Amino acid sequence: MIRLLYLVRYFFIFLRELTLATWAVTKLVLAPHPRLRPGFVAFPMETRSDLEITALANSITLTPGTISVHVERGQGVLVIHAIDIGDDPQSVRDSIKNALENNILKWTRPRPRNSPPRQGAQA
Repeated sequence: MIRLLYLVRYFFIFLRELTLATWAVTKLVLAPHPRLRPGFVAFPMETRSDLEITALANSITLTPGTISVHVERGQGVLVIHAIDIGDDPQSVRDSIKNALENNILKWTRPRPRNSPPRQGAQA
């Protein structure tokens, strides 16, 4: 039951991220002189199962301005292309980790009873 609640929660978190990304891409496109810094970012994944990787990669691709390009399962890396990585590619990684990956892991992996929350997990 808890995992189902986390799945519903993830749905709303994803909708929020979708809305924010749509707004950010709209501002970039409509800017008179956009200063885009497109690029590739290697994202070290904590996700391991096919379901987790598929959910993460599809969530990234469905979000405007980003697309999942390649999964290197052996190394646990997902390569992402972003329309604007800005000055700090690590901020792109952190955003994906905090908003998407941590919340996917909450509904895909059962947590043993009486165990502390996952490290870096968002409340």
